[in-house]
Amino acid sequence: MINKDFLKQVFSEEKMLLGLNAVKRVNVPIYNELAVGKLWPEISQDPTFMRYFPDKMAKGRLPDREYFFNVLNTVHEVYVQALIKHVNEMRNTAEMKGEAADTIEVSQEWWDKLHAVPFLSQR
Repeated sequence: MINKDFLKQVFSEEKMLLGLNAVKRVNVPIYNELAVGKLWPEISQDPTFMRYFPDKMAKGRLPDREYFFNVLNTVHEVYVQALIKHVNEMRNTAEMKGEAADTIEVSQEWWDKLHAVPFLSQR
């Protein structure tokens, strides 16, 4: 990630590095929706964010996930929190739909019939 070309840009103040005490660290869930590869094409268009990344990266290479999200959270904290919240909500909704498909609705008539028969567990 950090190479001599990037350091030259940092020293000439074209690019920047964050001090460790300035980084707003974030723990991002490891979901496919939050993969660096999915977010990079859009985020890399943001000049404020890109001040912390080299202009050119090796072909097929993406930034380190932890570095990517820590810088993104430092620069656009509200966006990262909204992104995580949105993905969690979408996953919870999908999970609830999946659980609903596994449930069985029982009418009151059937409920009464089932409870009228004594049940003995085999365990």
